[in-house]
Amino acid sequence: MYEYKKSKETIEKILKSPTKVIEKSAIPSSDSEFTYENGLKSWVGALFVDIVNSSKLFENANEDTARIIRSFCSEIISILKDDSNYREIGIRGDCVYCIYNAPYQTDLVEIFRHAYRINSFMSMLNKLLQKNGYSAVRVGIGLGCGEDLIIKAGQNGSGINDKIWIGKAVVDAAHLSDVANRNGVSPIAMSPLFYDNVIKHLCKENEKYKSWISAHTSGYYGSVDYYHCSIIETGFDKWIEENI
Repeated sequence: MYEYKKSKETIEKILKSPTKVIEKSAIPSSDSEFTYENGLKSWVGALFVDIVNSSKLFENANEDTARIIRSFCSEIISILKDDSNYREIGIRGDCVYCIYNAPYQTDLVEIFRHAYRINSFMSMLNKLLQKNGYSAVRVGIGLGCGEDLIIKAGQNGSGINDKIWIGKAVVDAAHLSDVANRNGVSPIAMSPLFYDNVIKHLCKENEKYKSWISAHTSGYYGSVDYYHCSIIETGFDKWIEENI
């Protein structure tokens, strides 16, 4: 039975306990370095894939919807985990997400490649869905990064715990996945910080990236809210056209 008097003591103990924040050049792949008394600060990249208008899709609680969601989640996860830097992959309702270790700008470039590979994958998925008599689905892909704080949270001793990512990376990626591919915004949206860290590397490959990625501005001074694009993986896209 829940004991509220004991709960008060637990909360006060946690609020007065020391939390040692440790700067790390990379996010550890092992959970053993995370305790209830510390927090690790490191550069994080996040990628969220959110189904557009999922409430309408989820209205149909039937086998067809189950097949669509399973197909979507299975292969999105396959793309996201094809990276030695991934630290957490999860599903939140209608959204699949991945959080990455990103100590270098080139790590963020790789996350961007996952994003445009997913953009191409959605073309394949929708062709297969329609070929088999299902409705097409759209997604918004959000990208964020930041030097964030990672803590272990849960109930000490219960075995119920998880890592919590505190900072801009996850918040921005989640928000932008809910903005992308809606109201004229392209399928991939990224935070200004993410864009600033990848654009020079991308332009070394092809100067056209500057024209392929657009800024969304607002406000009196025209500040950039986010950048967005419809970039695809050309080899993958060509294969889809020739084989499906």
